[in-house]
Amino acid sequence: MAVNQQKNELHIINLQSTTIKENSEIALDTGWEFYWNKLIQPGDFYKNNPPRIISLKSWTELNLNKTEKLPSFGYATYRLIISIPKKRPHVSLYVPAAYSSSKIWINGKFFSETGKIGTNRIETLHRRFSQIIPLDTHETNFEIVIQAANFYHKKGGIDKPLIVGTSHHLHDLKAKRIMADMIFIGCLGFIGIFFLFFYLLYWNKDKAILYFAILCMSLSYMALSDRYAPFTVVFESVNFILLTRIEYLTLFLAGTTASLFFNNIFANFIYKAYSKIIVYSFFVLVLLVLFLNAPHFTKLLVPFLVLMIINLIYVTCVIVKSIIAKRLESILLLVSVILGSIIFYVHIFLFLGENGNSLIYVNFGYVMVFLLLSMLLMKRFSDSFRELEQSKEVAMQQKKEIYIKSKELTNANQELEVNLKLLENYNTELDDFNHIVSHDLKSPLVSVHSLVSFIEEDLKATLDSDTKNHLNLLKDVVARMDALINGLLEYSKVAKGKKRKDLFSLNELLDKVINVVDHQHKSTFHIPDEDVEIYANKLELYHVFQNLLSNSIKYNNKELAIIKISVAKLKNEYVFSVSDNGPGIEPKYHTKIFKMFSQLNVNEDVKSTGIGLAIVKKIISGNQGIISVESEKDMGLKINFTWKI
Repeated sequence: MAVNQQKNELHIINLQSTTIKENSEIALDTGWEFYWNKLIQPGDFYKNNPPRIISLKSWTELNLNKTEKLPSFGYATYRLIISIPKKRPHVSLYVPAAYSSSKIWINGKFFSETGKIGTNRIETLHRRFSQIIPLDTHETNFEIVIQAANFYHKKGGIDKPLIVGTSHHLHDLKAKRIMADMIFIGCLGFIGIFFLFFYLLYWNKDKAILYFAILCMSLSYMALSDRYAPFTVVFESVNFILLTRIEYLTLFLAGTTASLFFNNIFANFIYKAYSKIIVYSFFVLVLLVLFLNAPHFTKLLVPFLVLMIINLIYVTCVIVKSIIAKRLESILLLVSVILGSIIFYVHIFLFLGENGNSLIYVNFGYVMVFLLLSMLLMKRFSDSFRELEQSKEVAMQQKKEIYIKSKELTNANQELEVNLKLLENYNTELDDFNHIVSHDLKSPLVSVHSLVSFIEEDLKATLDSDTKNHLNLLKDVVARMDALINGLLEYSKVAKGKKRKDLFSLNELLDKVINVVDHQHKSTFHIPDEDVEIYANKLELYHVFQNLLSNSIKYNNKELAIIKISVAKLKNEYVFSVSDNGPGIEPKYHTKIFKMFSQLNVNEDVKSTGIGLAIVKKIISGNQGIISVESEKDMGLKINFTWKI
C-alpha cells in the first residue's frame, strides 16, 4: 500500500499516520542508512562517519557517486528507524531471502543470524532464508539493524524491501506460499518420477518422455532448493557456492531438456541442426558454471533467459506451422506453450524483484501447464500403443501367411529333393551313356576305318576309280561320324562341375589358340595391342576362342583370312569380339547358327557337325554372358560376347 514517509534528523521513517489494516503490507524500501565494509552493532553507530541514505537494493546497483561502484563481494551494515502507530493489530517484520548471509537486531536485541557473518569468504557461511519477526506490541519506534556479507553471488546485500504487516496476514501468506510450493514441488516431482520409470521400465521408444521427466524433476529440485535449501539444513557445513552451482546446472538442464522435448515432438517441422545448437549452447553455459569463479557464473542467468525467450518464440512458430499441417497434438501443445510463456514471463518479472504474493498463482499455473503436457505425452503413448497393436495384428496375419508359405515351401523342398535324386540318376545315366558312346560306339567306327584301309591296301592294284571313290567316301563318312560323336561328348561335358578361375594373360592365351588353329600361319590375326589380365576359367575361354577362330579360318572364302580380336574390361564383365573378312551371314540366320546340328553350307568344301557354336553359346551362358552376331552377307562376320568377372 502507499505510505507517506517522512524523515527527522535521526532518519526516522514516520509511519504514524499510516493505518495498518488486516491485509496491509508496508514496504520498507527507502531511508536506510548504509555503511560499506563495516559490521556495526547497535549502540556503536555514533562512532562512525555519517551514513549514506539509500533505497534498499543490491549494493552493486547503488549510485553512491559517479565514480564509485561497489563490488559484488564485501560486507556492510544497514540501519532503519521506523515509527508506527500505537493503536494497531499485532504486526511482524517480514525479511525476504537475500543473496547474502545476514544478522538482525531490533531495538538492540539480537533476533537471528542466517548463516554466519564474516569479513572474508573463509569466515562467512552463506545461507539464504526468509524470516518473520514479531514486533513488540508496546513499542512504536523500532531500530532495525542488519549486517550482511556476500562472497558468492553477483547480487550483494539486501536486494528486496522488508515488509511490515499484521502477523496473521504474513503467516497466512507464508502458509499459502508453502502450500503452493508443496503442490508445485510435489506435483512436478511425482510427474517427473512417474514418467522416468515409465520410460525406463515400460516405453523407452519415445525420448520425449525421458526429456519431460528430467525437465519436471529439474524444476522440482530448483523450487525446493531455492526456497527451502534442504541440503543446508541436513548438512550444516555444506558449501553454499557448490549448491548454487548445482542450482544453475539444474536450471540449464531444465532448459536443455525442454528444448529437446519440443524438438522430439516436432522433429519433422524443426530445423535439423536445432537440437545441436541447443545442446551446444547449454553445454557452453554448463562449462562456464563449472569453471568460472563466484560471482561470475551467477551472471549467466541473463544470457540463459535471453536464449530461452528466443527458443520460446521459435517453438511457437514451429507449433503454428504444425497446426497448419493439421497435427492434432499441436493445438494442445500451443495452449501449453502460450500458458507456459505467460507464466514464464510473469515468473521472470517476479524473480527480478516484484512482490511474491502472485507466486501462488504462478505455481498453480505451472502445474496446469505440466498437466497439459502430460496429457500430450499420454496421447502420444496411446497413439503409439494403438499403432503397435495394429502392427501386432498385421504381424500375426503375416505370421499365418508365412506359416502357409513355409508349409508350401516344405512341400516344394520335398519335391525338389525327389527331383534332385531323379536328376542325380539322370546324370548317372548320362555318364553311362557317355561311356557307351566313347567306347562302344567309337570302337566299331575305328574298326570300320581300319578295314577300309586294309581293303585299299590289299586291292590296291585291282581297284577301279569308282571303287576308290566309294572307299574314300566311306572313310569320310566314318570320320564325320567320329567328329559328331566327339562333339556330342564335348557338349555334354560343358559347364559340368565346379569352375576354377585363374588370373592369366589374354594375349598369351590367344597365341596358344592361334598356334593350334593356324599352325601353318596362313591367316592374319590382330590381337589387342594392350594386354589384359583376365580372371576367368582359362580352359573354357580357350575352348570358346578355339571354336570361333577355327570357324573364321574354316569358313573364310578369301585367299587370306584376316581375323581381329578385341577386349574391353567393364566394372563387372569383359566384352570380347572376334571379327573376320569371310562371307558373312544373313541376319535371318544369326540365331540359327547357335542351335545344335545347325549348318548353313556357306562353304561346301568344309564338312561341319553343327555343334561348335552351340558349345560356345553354352559355355558363355554358363558364365552369365551374352553372345550376339553382327554380319551381312558378303560383309564379313563379327561375334560379340560378354563374360562375367
